[in-house]
Amino acid sequence: ILSVDGKSVRRFMGMSDSVSWDVVRSEGDKIEVKFERDGKVQTVWVEPYKAETRGWRRKSVRQLLIYPAETAIIDKVEPNTPAAAAGLRSGDIIRGFDKTPIYNPIALLEYISKHPNDELVLHVERGGEKFDVPVKPTLLPTNGEKKPRIGIQWDTTGIVSIQHPNPIEQVYNSVASTLNTIGAVASPKSDVKLQHLSGPVGIGRIYYLLFQSERGWQLALWFSVILNVNLAILNMLPIPVLDGGHIVLAIIESIRRRPVNMRVLEVIQTSCAVVIIGYMLYITFFDVQDLPFVRKKLDQFEAPSPANHTQKP
Repeated sequence: ILSVDGKSVRRFMGMSDSVSWDVVRSEGDKIEVKFERDGKVQTVWVEPYKAETRGWRRKSVRQLLIYPAETAIIDKVEPNTPAAAAGLRSGDIIRGFDKTPIYNPIALLEYISKHPNDELVLHVERGGEKFDVPVKPTLLPTNGEKKPRIGIQWDTTGIVSIQHPNPIEQVYNSVASTLNTIGAVASPKSDVKLQHLSGPVGIGRIYYLLFQSERGWQLALWFSVILNVNLAILNMLPIPVLDGGHIVLAIIESIRRRPVNMRVLEVIQTSCAVVIIGYMLYITFFDVQDLPFVRKKLDQFEAPSPANHTQKP
């Protein structure tokens, strides 16, 4: 993918120069996607998808329902399953099946779901050696119900490589992502709203997820850089009670040659403080819903009753 919505992209995920962000940030009825295939550059117009959400849930944003290429690495082979019987091991790389290469583990999952009774031949790579393994799906318990599976869990971290951007590049990317977010929230046609930002609960959850990685401290330090730059920019906005507001007030007083009326200043600062606190509570309301145990309870609450699914004659 070369560009999305007329903007060049360098990565799939992220807050700047990425496929996902340019899709979310787009405002037209259809999104222009320019890509290269077999050496030829092509352009298509795609109508974005938005999932339906309940009134108290965070509104969904635009998606193209495409995924980046990921190496299909086996993280765990469940015992007494077709994968275990076929001799698959943790660390094996699935390069394809039935002479068809795959670029994402989802492709194999979708094929098995559509062909639950068909035996397939997996093209496996182990320690540089390539070989084929026949395997036939069977019904295995998945999320409380039985579905056709072969009994493997994927390594979601993949093959990780470390980049070493210089401090100037890191600060630039942080500033760009913050300004992009502010612009998206301010645009009336954008899907990005205040509810899509994160407060203390959401930020704490991000740190928790980062520390689950083997390189948790490095990721946490990287995120802290982004967070501090973002807070610094937000603090400079010309809003009373923030440093940016104090700077604007000082400029006004220097121009008028006299201080602002204290009563007026108290009313403005108190009103802004109430708005900011209310906004934090508003964001926290949505952040709490993203916590796993809360989301599970909400999903159970929203699950349709069996009585509502009785078949009509």
